[in-house]
Amino acid sequence: MSSKKNADRPKCALCGSKDVSEPRGDERYCPDCWDKKIAVEEIVAKEFALKRYIRAQSAEKYLIYHSTLKRPCGQLIVIDDGYDLFLTLSLYPSFSWDDQAYHLESDPEVRSFAELLVDVIVTEVIEPWGGGKWHLEVHRSATPEPEEWNGEV
Repeated sequence: MSSKKNADRPKCALCGSKDVSEPRGDERYCPDCWDKKIAVEEIVAKEFALKRYIRAQSAEKYLIYHSTLKRPCGQLIVIDDGYDLFLTLSLYPSFSWDDQAYHLESDPEVRSFAELLVDVIVTEVIEPWGGGKWHLEVHRSATPEPEEWNGEV
């Protein structure tokens, strides 16, 4: 009876052999494969650099760079109204935001570069501002560079 009980338990999506326990609440991976997945995501996320361009008392503007491009591939504006953070993210078409950010064999979860960028924004911008409640709007620019916008998004 014990072997039947073990056979009914879900197995890891990556290795297919170990019992799942990660992530908590939506278990699909064993601890070893989850650590591997997180490590890969961290490496891919480090390809992005957010460089503060303007700083004010309650607002900042960042240019977003990716290691594969010399020019910015996006910009982020952060406004703190004293209660919440309001973020506006503009993604330039010079980068393939919808492409799969990495590939792990048998992984049921595919994450795009745009999704990983949100993780980067949380760790590098939102948490240093003190965390709390935040709102994010994402826009896709039709022109590749902010200089070409003529004041329009």
